Amino acid sequence: MEFGFASLLPPLIAIILAVATRKVVLPLAAGVAVGAIILAYGRVEVVSDLGTNGAVKVRFVAPSPALSGSETLLDFSQRDFGGPQLPTVYSVQAASDGSTAHERIWVILNSTPGSESTVEDLFKSLDSDPNVDGLMSASLEYGELETPIGANFPNVERFELEGVWWWNAPILFCTTIYKSVFSLSHIQALVFSLLLGAMVGMLESGGGMRVLIQRVSRKVKSRRGAQTLIATSGLVVFFDDYANTLLLGGTMRSTADRYRLSRQKLAYLVDSTAAPVAGLAVVSTWAAIEISYMAEGLAQGGITSNQAAFEMFIQSIPYRFYPWLALVMVYCVAVSQRDFGPMLKAEEAVIASDLDGEPKREEDATEAYPHLWWAAVVPVVLCMVSVMLVLIYTGLMKLASVEESMVEGEAASGWLRQAGQVIGEGDAYVALMIGGGVGLTTAVLMHLWLGGCRLTECLKGSFGGACQMGPALLILWFAWGLSAMTDKNALDTGGYLSSVLSDRLDVQLLPTVVFIIAAAMAFSTGTSWGTMAMLTPLSIGLALQLDPAGGPEGAITLATCGSVLAGAIFGDHCSPISDTTVLSSRASGCDHVAHVRTQMPYAIVVGLVCIICGTLPAAFGVSPWISLGLGSVSLVLVVRCFGKLPRETHSVE
Repeated sequence: MEFGFASLLPPLIAIILAVATRKVVLPLAAGVAVGAIILAYGRVEVVSDLGTNGAVKVRFVAPSPALSGSETLLDFSQRDFGGPQLPTVYSVQAASDGSTAHERIWVILNSTPGSESTVEDLFKSLDSDPNVDGLMSASLEYGELETPIGANFPNVERFELEGVWWWNAPILFCTTIYKSVFSLSHIQALVFSLLLGAMVGMLESGGGMRVLIQRVSRKVKSRRGAQTLIATSGLVVFFDDYANTLLLGGTMRSTADRYRLSRQKLAYLVDSTAAPVAGLAVVSTWAAIEISYMAEGLAQGGITSNQAAFEMFIQSIPYRFYPWLALVMVYCVAVSQRDFGPMLKAEEAVIASDLDGEPKREEDATEAYPHLWWAAVVPVVLCMVSVMLVLIYTGLMKLASVEESMVEGEAASGWLRQAGQVIGEGDAYVALMIGGGVGLTTAVLMHLWLGGCRLTECLKGSFGGACQMGPALLILWFAWGLSAMTDKNALDTGGYLSSVLSDRLDVQLLPTVVFIIAAAMAFSTGTSWGTMAMLTPLSIGLALQLDPAGGPEGAITLATCGSVLAGAIFGDHCSPISDTTVLSSRASGCDHVAHVRTQMPYAIVVGLVCIICGTLPAAFGVSPWISLGLGSVSLVLVVRCFGKLPRETHSVE
């Protein structure tokens, strides 16, 4: 169906409302509602089991006479062709009743015993007739393509405008929202996110992570060591950005005060490691949701395999230039101790100031529970190991049925390629769910054993951690619905954008454009998750259509995919209304406006380097690892040339 500019309205309205209201859930719901109205008014549908007694469900869709001025009539009949033959399709213009023209599609099915037309045969015949394109589309709702069409299939099935569009719109809205959750892959993504959120809540409330950080901080001897410790601790808490900011900001205050680090510097080190490391980690509260968004985008390009989404997730990691380079920038500043802009003034001010006595000593939990730090390490390690083992097991089980394809020639290509194939074929959602369950169970048991926690306290902490995922999961739910409204079988937003931009936008500029749009949107809305929810499916679908030769493994598609997350985190770091920015300043005891002012120059420098050394070269085929190397060198030079040592630094070394 060709909806033209109307196909852009759902995501546009969602984005505009998100920017205006500084919220995400309601704008996403509004986008789904607008899409439902457009679809209900712009097309008519017929659903049939094709005489299979419910074995299949096929949906036929045609433009609404209200918009197209013509009514599509779909007629079926059956004939014994005497042997195997695809259905015959005729498309002709029938008589007009004076106000509405009739476009007739007549399909003759093969009823020869043993060679009956199947659902797949019907689809092939409809796709092979160029006259049908634009008049009608057909899709399989459920069932197998090889199912034979029943001999008792009614002689005539016809598109008719049933009811009125304003009543169909709320039905379509509710149906879309329902389907956006009750699909197996979506349920698995929700379960994993809840399990990992519960594990994070357990680590926070049980005290294991706090003891681990306090234990490591004892080894700090200098300002350089303090900054490096804070940055490295941010890498350790890789599984959730909220946990990262809250744990590090609260536990590292005394260390920052002891070595005269400004609270602005503490907030920067915490904030600039939280989202980047969570966005890059394979096991994190971001992972399953990122994979789900990618799966939605691939589906718009006709790729529905969960394995394909997981492979794209892994392959796009090097193309997420901003998270990588933001971490590089953190270490450049921490190791060199050089700063510039407002951060330099903040550091000089705290060094020059006379602190009133010694910093308040934080309660040392390591004295009461010296071994509790194991309760933070073991669950995370077992979670990652479980994910990898399940990926390998499910991958081997899937490949076992085609073991004969693993011939000697392929085996000679190397064990690394075979390992990649096994992991790529594994069930990512099942692996993440099992890993999350193992991590949560281990965290509860070890805190009960080592920390003296009662079971009720453990369950309360786990429940609180799961509840913290609620807003993110609600965003995800409506994002799935919006993606369904814009996919190829609905409004086909990506197809329209492709037709508009194919002659106007150089495909090599797509990753950079997407990075800038994602950054602007995240800055305006304050949410990287909401930005990814709105842009990831659309951007991947557009990249696949603008660069069909490259496919899902092409540099354009991978760079575009990585640019959404990279731009979202970049805009999030610059935004004063970002949730992680607010949490970082609060947890670190820093004035919020001061945190935004001091962090923004660093984020902008990294963002510019990402474009110059990352998105532009990668789109022209330059290896992302080369781009990351060039970007890292550039940041080292920037800090070296423009950064300065705060005055009196030597006095606290």
